[in-house]
Formats: sequence, C-alpha cells, structure tokens
Amino acid sequence: MTVRSRVYADLHTHSTASDGMLTPVQLVEKADAIGLKVLGITDHDSIDGVKSAQIAAGPKGIRLVPGIELSCGWEGRDSSVHVLGLFVNPEAPKLVELLETQKQSRFARAHKILSLLSQQGFDMTELAEDFNTSPEKVLGRPHLARYLVAKGYIKDFQEAFDRFLLRGRPAYVPKDHVEPETGIEIIHSAGGVAILAHPGLIPDWDRVWEKIRNMPWDGIETFYAEHSNSDIRKFKAIVEARNWIASGGSDYHGDYGKHVDRLGQAGLSEEQFATMLERCAARGVSFS
Repeated sequence: MTVRSRVYADLHTHSTASDGMLTPVQLVEKADAIGLKVLGITDHDSIDGVKSAQIAAGPKGIRLVPGIELSCGWEGRDSSVHVLGLFVNPEAPKLVELLETQKQSRFARAHKILSLLSQQGFDMTELAEDFNTSPEKVLGRPHLARYLVAKGYIKDFQEAFDRFLLRGRPAYVPKDHVEPETGIEIIHSAGGVAILAHPGLIPDWDRVWEKIRNMPWDGIETFYAEHSNSDIRKFKAIVEARNWIASGGSDYHGDYGKHVDRLGQAGLSEEQFATMLERCAARGVSFS
C-alpha cells in the first residue's frame, strides 16, 4: 500500500547522484505517487541529479527545488556539520568548482575504504570495477554497506558501520571537510539559501551552536524526520527569534532500514512553504 505524503513540501531527499537508491526520475515518480507537491533534491556534494529531476517533475505538476547538501566541518571535529543549499543555480561557477574538488576527494577516499575492506577479507572487486568505470558516481559509505549486505558478508546495514565504517573502525577514512563559512558563501554565490541541516542529530549541539551561530545562515531545518517534538520547538524558537527560514524534509535515501516509507513524512505544509518563499524573497531569492 502506498503511504500518502503527510506534507506539502519535502525539501531534503537523495538520489543515485549521491547515496540514494532511486534515480532522480524515479524519485520524482515516487513523490508524484504519494501526492507530494514540492520536492527538494539535495544530494551530498552533487547537483548531478537536478536537471533530470526538473525535466521529470514538470509534466507531473511537481515543483522541483534544486538543492545540495554540503558536508562541512573544521579541524579537530569528528563529525560533519551539514549545510543544505536550496534554490541554488546548479551551473553557478563557484559551486561547480567546489563540487569538482569534492568529487575528486571523495573518489580518492572511496578507493582507500575499498582497499581497507579488502584487507578485512572481503572481495570488493565487483563494486570497485563498477565504481572505476563510472567515475562520475559518488561512492559513499551507504553504498559500501549495502554491498556488504548484498554479498552476505554481514547481516544488516548498520553492522557495516558499527564494525567497519565508523571512526575508529578498521575501514574508516576521514573526509576532507569544507569550512561551514565557505559552504554558506558558495551557496549564496549560487543564488540559494543556506540552511543548517538536521541540527537535532548534532551530538554536541551546544558547543557547535556556539561556534556557528553568528555565521550568515538563512535558516534551520526545523521539521526533520528524526526530530522530536522538543527539537522542533527548540529550533522553531531560534528561527523565529532571528527571522530565519524554517525548512523541513525527510532525508529520504530509499526504502531500506529507517528510510522505508519516509518520503513525504516530514517537511512543510503549504502555508509553511509559502512563508518560506516570503522569507527567501526578502533575501533576494526567488522560486517560480
């Protein structure tokens, strides 16, 4: 049975352009099937899925928000601070340049992880060959985890992270991070708004917030699939106090694990989306 969308706009989803399981076109088709009216494509460090999604969305009457999720951080920090860029121009020169650099870095990182997993006794040949013949692909840890499960090397997706892919585990390789200020600047240069993604998942929130609170953010992803009611109240208060944008989305990657039936289950109502567009317009960002 198809689970109908609970929201008007889901502004945080991933396709095969990064680590999602559905192609951009399939993602649009699924959004249409559940009744979503606005869909944001926000692949990790990639805008490659935006164009085909836009083409597919038009005939279905879905408004496609071009976006991106940048993995940002700083020296000495163990985990990333993710910055969502919404309403970006995918052809903006600074954004394209940054993403090309990021793609090369992720390609090198993926090779290191594949090598480390091979040293653990796993045959990674099939995935490595597919990866090497498609260098435009972004091979992330979720791809690797799903491959290990598919091959029967481990029993489930989470085990891959717990045993091999998390910091301190034998196949962990750190990312090259972009500073949050740089990520925000790049998004602004691409004509978009910079949104702090899923802040409720930041384990050391108070310390991180103290460091980033005065950066030129446009908003916070307030309505997120894994935010509790208290999280939503906390981030709504910050947004309203600063006259920022409240964004929202499911962070859908595909129907596996906790992501099953997740598309359209978190995001913005039609009224909330209209308010978002008003605040975007006040920042000189328009969306037709």
